[in-house]
Order: sequence, then C-alpha cells, then structure tokens
Amino acid sequence: MKSKILILILALCVVAGASAKSRGVKFRSLDVKEFARYIERGDVVLVDVRTPEEFDAGHITGVDHNLDVRSATFFKDYQSLPKDKTIAVYCKGGGRSKQVAGVLAGNGYKVVELRVGYDGWVKAGGKVEK
Repeated sequence: MKSKILILILALCVVAGASAKSRGVKFRSLDVKEFARYIERGDVVLVDVRTPEEFDAGHITGVDHNLDVRSATFFKDYQSLPKDKTIAVYCKGGGRSKQVAGVLAGNGYKVVELRVGYDGWVKAGGKVEK
C-alpha cells in the first residue's frame, strides 16, 4: 500500500511538472556556486525535499524546511511555504527537486533548484550539518 501511494505521488509530481513546463512556467536550475549565492540572500526559503532519513544523515546548512516529496502529505505541506519569497529546493541528485520545482512554479511560487543536488553540493565543498 505504501509503495502504491509513493508511486502515485511521484506520478502526480511528474504530471504537474510536465504540465507546468507546457504552460511556460519556469524555474531556474542553478549550479553549486549560483545556488550558494542565492541562499545567502535574506529573501530565500531553503527547502530539502528528501526523506527525513536522508535529511538526518546531513543537509545544507541553514535549511528552513524538510518537505519529503515522497510523503503522502507533500501536496498539503508545500502550501505552507510563503509565496512572497523565492523557494530554493534541493534533493539528493537533482531529479526530485526538478519535479518539485515544476510543481511549485506551476502553483505560483518563484523557484530555484540545485541542479546537482546534495551529493554535488557536498562534492563541491558546500557547508553541511547533521
């Protein structure tokens, strides 16, 4: 049952992201240096969309929210994010964050995402905490 829910959530993310792109909704996909500069700004909300287990193993310093895209409550949870600030999202390798960025942008959020994900951030020497 749990795997069916996860598959449904991911399918909805893919459909919403594809729909957002077809409507011309855009988000910026940034490299590590650009993402680091972006999240240093005071008007950005940093969101980790990995699982709680991935988050607990380590995350980018200063993260504001851990909203697991695979959670059954993700579509309700992301609506608590402020629309008056840029949302900066990342995941492990960049796949999930692109899907989430499409969903958020399609729902009126200004979004940037980390192209290479947390793994790329760590490889580049970005600041992390556990």
